Amino acid sequence: MATSIDSFNDLKELGIDCEDDSLTETFNQAANHLQNLLPNLDNQTLLTLYGYYKQGSHGPCTTPKPSWYDMKAKSKWEAWSKLGDMPQNEAKTIYIETIKKLDPNFATASPTKESWVSVSTLQDDPSTRHTGEKTLVDYVKEEDREQVTNILGSPDGKKIINEVDEDGLGLIHWAADRGSVDILKVLIEGGADVDLQDCEGQTALHYASSCGHLDSVRVLLESGARRDVLDNDGSSPEAVACDGAVKELLANFT
Repeated sequence: MATSIDSFNDLKELGIDCEDDSLTETFNQAANHLQNLLPNLDNQTLLTLYGYYKQGSHGPCTTPKPSWYDMKAKSKWEAWSKLGDMPQNEAKTIYIETIKKLDPNFATASPTKESWVSVSTLQDDPSTRHTGEKTLVDYVKEEDREQVTNILGSPDGKKIINEVDEDGLGLIHWAADRGSVDILKVLIEGGADVDLQDCEGQTALHYASSCGHLDSVRVLLESGARRDVLDNDGSSPEAVACDGAVKELLANFT
């Protein structure tokens, strides 16, 4: 980003929206903060948040409606699809306000990247290994390849790469959920188990498939991820996929 700009209008002309950057940063903080609240939220609230998150991060839903028998994927699709053409910034704002209502303490967090304190429930988990205020999970979410590589290259790197956190997720699940191809490659090259299952029996391939991250699905398949692993509901990665291109890749990959 340019370091010398005379006015906000100049930024606008360059296609850079400072207000949007700030909103997106707060939106991402709210998404990270959600894991603090999971034990106290019902399924409907989670589905509502899921819809606003997808709308805010990806825009209107364009993926095909899942099969009627895949109730989990169908519910998630409906939560997103019903938001129609709602602008992404509006969805981000509603998501943030919903998190604030669920936990008023979140409103005290600073919106600036330099000063906000890590709010992850994983911060006291030794498996995440602190670097300053942030954890390895934070760096995975932020797609900070350099920090992730450095931490995994430490003496404890091999010990923690396949550990699951308090939410039952491994690092590879977080990377797949974010659609971060670079981080997935770093984790896999570092010895991550591509078929590691979370607390619901889902693998990284389930996550990438359900989120429609085609490139991540391809990387996982090329790294030997199994397509026949079923989660606790008996669903395969292909069954939870909503995107047609993802389904086709899963069905025809050789």
